[in-house]
Amino acid sequence: REQSMDPTDVAVSENQQLSADPLPFARSYQLEALETALKQNTIVYLETGSGKTLIAIMLLRSYAYLLRKPSPYIAVFLVPTVVLVTQVQGDALMLHTDLKVGKYWGEMGVDYWDAATWQQQVDDHEVLVMTPAILLAALRHSFLQIDMIKVIIFDECHNARGKHPYASIMVEFYHHQLTHESAQLPRIFGMTASPIKSKGSSTAHSYWQKIRDLENLMNSKVYTCSSESVLAEYIPFSNPKLKIYEHVDIPCSLFNTLAHDLERLKEKVNINSLANGFCLSTLQNVHANLSSCSEDINYHFSLCYLFPSLHCVQPENRKCLEGILRLLTKP
Repeated sequence: REQSMDPTDVAVSENQQLSADPLPFARSYQLEALETALKQNTIVYLETGSGKTLIAIMLLRSYAYLLRKPSPYIAVFLVPTVVLVTQVQGDALMLHTDLKVGKYWGEMGVDYWDAATWQQQVDDHEVLVMTPAILLAALRHSFLQIDMIKVIIFDECHNARGKHPYASIMVEFYHHQLTHESAQLPRIFGMTASPIKSKGSSTAHSYWQKIRDLENLMNSKVYTCSSESVLAEYIPFSNPKLKIYEHVDIPCSLFNTLAHDLERLKEKVNINSLANGFCLSTLQNVHANLSSCSEDINYHFSLCYLFPSLHCVQPENRKCLEGILRLLTKP
């Protein structure tokens, strides 16, 4: 559902102002993205390996004072796969923050949890890392409410389209509250290395339209580093080299003649009988008789003997046939 309004600052509290809590080793573009994310809903579009997760972690550190228990609020970190829940994002959060992190995926049996079990998770944890289908189900059953979440982080947010749980969370719960002036909505922070997800080629117009559609759905604005040279200091970029090979068509008549000559050669040589050395020795005798000639004349004359149509073959095409003869007459 498209919204006509631009992304706005969703106030966390009327009397509190967020302040950045950066990590000392953060890069300049990460700090810039953090400042942007503190002011408005943001989709960070940066190359793989540029440290988007670290920006999300610093954002959570900045919200930490609103999340610490016994606060009723939580932050939710959504990731598309179970592996990212268990091994990547969850571990990174525990490494770089002192927040209480809970990890959730389907095999834990979360589909069978009731409201009391979910409330216990909210009481015990400050950041909940999960796959999006789990949050969607919890919201639909009212086990969790959108207004108790202060930050939602969408990893690989370009998946937010159609019936994907990312899209359903935004449409069914976030956008539904946008028209309520008193609504307490979470800060939205998306991460992607590719803001559009499509097959085939796209025009410039359709490319930008898809970005606008993503921004509308996420009620966010895309941020990216304005200078590729800044990123290049930390991320290796490929330097592709383009080589163009000119296509040369072989005339149909010449092709057919060469194919015919190859068939004749196959019949003369009879590859299946090479083991007894008869045909090979015959060709070697031809080679020996011509050994007094220069190499170029040698092979040219041999090819003329085997291929009556050799006079039609251009020098660049003759190399293929010469290679065959060289192999057959190798001592």
